[in-house]
Amino acid sequence: MDTPSRSVFDVVTDFLANRPTDEELLAYVLPPEQKRRHDELIEIDTNSRLTAAQREELGDFRFVEDVLARVKVKIKQRHGETSGEAKTESAGDAAQDEENES
Repeated sequence: MDTPSRSVFDVVTDFLANRPTDEELLAYVLPPEQKRRHDELIEIDTNSRLTAAQREELGDFRFVEDVLARVKVKIKQRHGETSGEAKTESAGDAAQDEENES
């Protein structure tokens, strides 16, 4: 149960640094090594045996998953827009986003 040589942040930022298209972003999933580590941490967490470092690592995975999910939603919203729809978020949406981030 060793920590992968590259953090989930390293893997995802490398992907993003290559300027993926919207389609590539929508299709993106963590590589198998990262997915295995994530699943391993969840299994350990189920048994309440996470160390502080493992808890932090699992938090990193959850943060990355949340950010990627939000990006994918925004891409889908943008692609779903018609020429007559507004291209900006409503004030309520922005407030909800900020509340969710807290």
